[in-house]
Amino acid sequence: MKIDINKDFEKAFPDDLWKGFTLKQIITFSVGLIMAAGTIIALWVFLKISPVTGSYIAIPVMLPICFIGIYEYQNHSLWAMYKEMRFYRATKKLTYGAEEAPKTGRIFTMHQKRKREKRNNKMTEPENKVSGSFRLKEE
Repeated sequence: MKIDINKDFEKAFPDDLWKGFTLKQIITFSVGLIMAAGTIIALWVFLKISPVTGSYIAIPVMLPICFIGIYEYQNHSLWAMYKEMRFYRATKKLTYGAEEAPKTGRIFTMHQKRKREKRNNKMTEPENKVSGSFRLKEE
């Protein structure tokens, strides 16, 4: 008997609820079927389109729902991938304070604070043009 140790356990042996499908997949299929059935019934009642023809129209309604619920890219759902992309874009430029850097009193932040001039109330750039940092209050 050969057992591969390096397999991803969650992917190789998923928690199946019914006939090998996970709970998320069953819920997604159910929502897709309910939407397709609702589309067929609405077409039949309101537009007098036969259920056979309505089923061809309902497939484009059902497929995106099933795709969004089932598709995974690198073990991430589409919603998780969207959140990862937003986080990546927000943290693309990160600065840090190294010990060998001069002590300018700057610390890390993702937002850049701008100073206001008291005379004409215009926004100005910070003195040192380091992206994503601000000056600490000097004592």
